[in-house]
Amino acid sequence: MKGSAKNPARTQNRRTLVSTYVDIPKAMRQKIIIFIWVLLLRETNSAFGQSDEVRFLIDTTILIMKNNAVNANRVDWDSLTNNAFAKAKDINNPYGLGPTMRYLYKSINDFHGAFFYRDSTFQWHLNQTKVPDSIMNEWKKGVQSITMLPDKNIGYLRIPSMPIAKQEEFNTKAQRLNDSLCSLLGKNIKGIILDLRLDGGGAMHPMILGVEQLLTPGLIGSFQTKKKQDWFIKGNGFFVDTALISKINPTCNNNAQNIPVVMLVSPYTGSAAECFIIAFKGRKNTVLLGSKTAGYVTVNTGIPINDTAFINLAVGYSADRNGKLYKEAIEPDIPFTGVDKFNDIENDDKVKAAVKWLKLHIN
Repeated sequence: MKGSAKNPARTQNRRTLVSTYVDIPKAMRQKIIIFIWVLLLRETNSAFGQSDEVRFLIDTTILIMKNNAVNANRVDWDSLTNNAFAKAKDINNPYGLGPTMRYLYKSINDFHGAFFYRDSTFQWHLNQTKVPDSIMNEWKKGVQSITMLPDKNIGYLRIPSMPIAKQEEFNTKAQRLNDSLCSLLGKNIKGIILDLRLDGGGAMHPMILGVEQLLTPGLIGSFQTKKKQDWFIKGNGFFVDTALISKINPTCNNNAQNIPVVMLVSPYTGSAAECFIIAFKGRKNTVLLGSKTAGYVTVNTGIPINDTAFINLAVGYSADRNGKLYKEAIEPDIPFTGVDKFNDIENDDKVKAAVKWLKLHIN
């Protein structure tokens, strides 16, 4: 032990206790055994310099991961635990836990989850495809839903990320997106481009419900964790099993379930946006155009540790309406690397390619 090597007096005390063990009564020997283990534990804590709070956060995080992580059965948990505490040997403040928590997430191959302590977030980032500057620069401006007609009977709808801060936003954001879709459907369009290039995720429920006129009511996908949870659209609501998550009041009743759809995707398209894509898998006359998505396809859940810390953890995968699981980034049906022109949509190379495909598939 590191502490023993640096403190000969402690080492000698431990030897004295052990050497007198055989010369005393059994009951007293049992008490001494307990005392020795307490002493050893205290020396270990002192040697590692970890506070009780730090040890608690590491222990609890490992326990939660072991019981819930989607890749839990691929991990040597004894080795992981020893390594984690070794990495945190000199940490006595939770704000210093970044390297340890990133090690834990890397060990379970979870780059979608994160550890949160007060105002800090610790996350392991897998090497991803570089997001083009054109996308990042536009994203920094703040992404809003945009509609237009790049061709006389083809609609364009930009779908933004949908982070949720309040429960009512599940409804308001879905309603706002659906109003945009209805404004296009009211122009009697024959095909539509759904632009997901700037959609980094958030909540999938309002995102999917916001375009419900394009989807057949009923089963559209599922979460596959320790139990299966189906996604349904019915009665202008989005349900997970029997739980209503989001509800809208459509301003149009257009049936657009059969019009051709092109979804534009990029390396930034991720998380809830990938669930959005999965909800369209199995729909006829529907293609992805652009680049491979970000690959944040795991089902995540938030688990509190205490009042100051909680973790997001990958606990499963999503499946489409036919039961196919998606465990990796989603490949486009039509790979395309043209220039992004978000402020000049009609001359955007990918939009023009999408218009071309739609013209060939409009009845």
